[in-house]
Amino acid sequence: MFSLVNNFFFPRVLSILIALLPVALLSGSLIINSVQILILFIFSIELVKERKINFLNNIFFYLLIFLWFSFIINLILSTVPEASLPRVIGFVRFIFLIFAIKYIFNFEKENYSKKILLFWFFIFLVVTLDLIVEYFFGKNIFGFESYMPGRLAGFLNDELKIGGYYLGFALISIGTIYQSIKRENFLIPLLLIVIFLIISFLIGERSNFIKLFIMIFLFCLFVFNKKLPSILIIFSCVILVFFGLILNNEKLKYRYLSQINYSNISQTLYYQHYKSAIHIFKDHPYFGVGIKNFRNEIIKDEYKDRVEYEKGTSEYRHIISTHPHQINFEILSETGIFGFICYLIFFILSFIKALSGYLKNKNILLLSSFLFCLIYLNPILPSGSFFTTYSATIFWINYALMITFIKSTKK
Repeated sequence: MFSLVNNFFFPRVLSILIALLPVALLSGSLIINSVQILILFIFSIELVKERKINFLNNIFFYLLIFLWFSFIINLILSTVPEASLPRVIGFVRFIFLIFAIKYIFNFEKENYSKKILLFWFFIFLVVTLDLIVEYFFGKNIFGFESYMPGRLAGFLNDELKIGGYYLGFALISIGTIYQSIKRENFLIPLLLIVIFLIISFLIGERSNFIKLFIMIFLFCLFVFNKKLPSILIIFSCVILVFFGLILNNEKLKYRYLSQINYSNISQTLYYQHYKSAIHIFKDHPYFGVGIKNFRNEIIKDEYKDRVEYEKGTSEYRHIISTHPHQINFEILSETGIFGFICYLIFFILSFIKALSGYLKNKNILLLSSFLFCLIYLNPILPSGSFFTTYSATIFWINYALMITFIKSTKK
């Protein structure tokens, strides 16, 4: 009995920690990092104890090491190495997180994957209901409210980034439910799709909403291709609902119409961030300024930008940010051509393997996580930083699911 308990102890603890990841993401960076460090520690013990180090003998492990090695080179050539060091060294925890998820989801003696996915769905459902409460009553169940018109705060309070959380787990939740019911019954997944799209729209994070809309539309094209006319009608109705919400809600009208200068995109704040990143890249084309050094570089006088005002006046001032709010521009400005090529190699090879895997096994969760990773890395829409704890954890959870289900026979 002791031997049996001993053999299952670490996998059970790992499964609990992995199941709690969505909760940790709602609790702040300290909790997220603590959970990830525990996962790294326990997963390392499990691999050594069970003599399963060869579990890491995998093309995706070597691709991740390749990506990490490019970060180390970037660290050496960074303009401020001490600023880059924590994120470069800290990337190791994501490698272990990815393979810990893969290990637990493929654990043969216990069906941890189904339990974890259903728990994640439950947490996502709680977040959804909480956002509905906030929309109708102005505050969520803890009394949190947004300080910005047209935005919802949710459990993350004044950080106003619940839209990134919603983007990260919406398709996983849809895929979980679709995989749990009969394939012929597509009404429940479609109902969830409509609800999740509307909630994402109400959150007011425009970029994350557009990404989710594209992801879910592509998901429907892949999964419900035989019901294409019905899908197009449903999406058309959803779009009409969005217009109705905008016309009848002044805060949403401000957020989606008035706040965006559609006639002059070059004057938008995101455009200014992109332009600053390109300017930094031109000054440091080969290896960039170093990971996490965009913030240190942008404050220099040569990066002041001319700002035009309505009365015809203008001035030169800093458009300061911690990152350029677009992953590809962030990689270019902070890691240069060298880092960007390594980044492209890593993801192109990963996506080729993922798409090939989906075409072979038609696994819904593989498709869900693949579409998230693909759309998340788009070269146009604004995004969070690729290296921050919150955004990176959400991204690498999806990446982990993607590589986990490539060889899965489950549908």
